[in-house]
Amino acid sequence: MKKILVFIVLIVVLLILIIGWFGWKGYKIKEEGATITTHKAEYLQGENPKIKITNDSREEICFSSCYPYYLEINEGGFESYQYGNCSEVDVVETCIKPSQIKTFEILLERSKTEKGLHRIAIPACIGCALYEEFRQDKWFYSNDFFIK
Repeated sequence: MKKILVFIVLIVVLLILIIGWFGWKGYKIKEEGATITTHKAEYLQGENPKIKITNDSREEICFSSCYPYYLEINEGGFESYQYGNCSEVDVVETCIKPSQIKTFEILLERSKTEKGLHRIAIPACIGCALYEEFRQDKWFYSNDFFIK
């Protein structure tokens, strides 16, 4: 009888540990997540993509004043277009709170944008304060889209 009781207690403890482990793992993924989607799957060359960022995490996500996004093209692997140097101090300029959504239009230079498969890469600072020096904690990526 005592062995059965110990066995049942061990199974219950093991189940609690397993559920706790998967719950914590899901929390950590959600804690640092953001969803970035473009308005359309295809854009004409020179057309400015509209994107929506949804903060799926439990923390505020902040963005750079110098390089809030990078346009990347897939040429056998995603590579960022070349950007000039930022002449100002790179600080946190914009933040979005948990569950908040931010939408904006990305201004592209027609002459510098090639046709092909692209995505938007966004460096983010997790839990930063406005106007402090920007530090890149994580990268978030949009869905892939074509520029025709």
